[in-house]
Amino acid sequence: MLTIHRPVKVKVILTEASRETLLADYREQARRLALELKQWQFEGRKLLAEARKKSGDAEKLVRERVAREERLRKEKLEMLEFQIRQVENLPDGSEIYHTTVESSIQVKVGDVWDEIMTGTEIILKDGVIHEIRQGGT
Repeated sequence: MLTIHRPVKVKVILTEASRETLLADYREQARRLALELKQWQFEGRKLLAEARKKSGDAEKLVRERVAREERLRKEKLEMLEFQIRQVENLPDGSEIYHTTVESSIQVKVGDVWDEIMTGTEIILKDGVIHEIRQGGT
């Protein structure tokens, strides 16, 4: 026998209480990310100014890095804004993805790999485990 780790999706059943909690969490994440983006833009201007003093190649590399980092932060912010709209618009009782955790499971010769690795889910309702699904849906 061997113990392995597998991913387990955690979903939340939307209720008024879970909606408020999720929205507050997502909005706080978006606020922090927006601040981080502004800070990065400020730092990026400083880095570009320093790189201009060195060489054209250095400036090009810094410009690419600054653009890449800004793009990543903007994409994360867009994803959070999408999640906020989703939580605001879905009806109570809807299930939405929340996070992924790992679980340990013992495997042995003869076990069916796909059954072990496919879609185990934990369903939360108002912060309490409501259901554990093997095989997902």
